[in-house]
Amino acid sequence: MRDDQSVAEMANEVLMRQAKARADRNGEPIEAAMRAVVGTEAGKHLTDLRDGPHGEEGVEEWQVGIARERARERAEALGGGLDEEVPEHPTHG
Repeated sequence: MRDDQSVAEMANEVLMRQAKARADRNGEPIEAAMRAVVGTEAGKHLTDLRDGPHGEEGVEEWQVGIARERARERAEALGGGLDEEVPEHPTHG
């Protein structure tokens, strides 16, 4: 995974790596291996991620958004909420 990689590129890279490993292991054509990989639960999640609304986001930006959403969900589950907005890029120092 590269810092400048989009979510779609990352998901596609993982799918291709899995298909190649399956093709090498089973001696099947890469196209058949890719169909098999995409048919798995994990493959479906990756294709949804690749083709979804966040596909063109940078991976780092997407990961920050997920972390922010999970923090918000945890705060709500504890009976509160986040009283202030989580900063986009926290300052260090």
